[in-house]
Parts: sequence; structure tokens; C-alpha cells
Amino acid sequence: MSAGTVVEALQDALAGEHAAVYAYGVIGGRLDYGTRYQDLATGLYADHRDRRDALTQYVADAGAEPVAAEAAYELPVAVESDTDAQRLGQQLEDRCSVLYAGVVATATGGPRSFAVEALGGSALAGVEWGAPSTALPGVEQP
Repeated sequence: MSAGTVVEALQDALAGEHAAVYAYGVIGGRLDYGTRYQDLATGLYADHRDRRDALTQYVADAGAEPVAAEAAYELPVAVESDTDAQRLGQQLEDRCSVLYAGVVATATGGPRSFAVEALGGSALAGVEWGAPSTALPGVEQP
């Protein structure tokens, strides 16, 4: 694969992580402190922030300018309850799984290893939010 393709996949994953960090900030801020889902959102916020930072470094190391975060994101679900948080968490983690599958398919070395681990983390987080597990997370099933 060409370096451009790898950088594009890394940039796509980075953009997804920017959105995930934003969304988890919304989720965590709307749920009651100390509840199962608020604790889950808090932990995943930190995980996605760390992944965002790592992706920023991978993109910079490849000689590209890392994509910037948007000022705000339109969320597909208004978070007013634990059920809404579950639905949004499932969607976020599914989207991140797809983006990391793109990095796994194009990258080698450290970025690929990182993406494999992140893909697994997003797949497990989706299950924690109540999504069904799949044999190939991040890959659209026929």
C-alpha cells in the first residue's frame, strides 16, 4: 500500500477519535455520576483521548499535518438517558472499529499493531454498551 493510503486511513481514524472524544464528553456529562454507564463513558473518554494522541503522533511522524478536531459535532442520538447513551456508545464504537479496520488493512509496523489493539478495544467497548459481538468487528457483514 502507498504511504498516502496509510496516512489517509490514519487521518480518518484520527477524525473518528476527535468525534468520539467529543461524544464521550457529552455522554459522561449527561449521565448520573457513579452509574455504570457514566463510569464506562469516563473510562472510554480517556481511552479515546489516548488513541487520538497516538494517532496524532503517527500522522505527524508520517510527515503529514494531523486533521484538526471540529469545534462541535452533530450527534446521531440526543443523550437524555442511559438507553440513549447505550445507543450512542454502540454507534461510536462500531464506527471506530470500522476506521481501525481501515488502518489495519493499509498500515504496517507500529501503526498496524496500534490499530489492531484499538480495533479490539472498540469491539469490546461496543459489547460493554450492549452491542452484539461479531466474528469480524469493523467489517461490514453481508
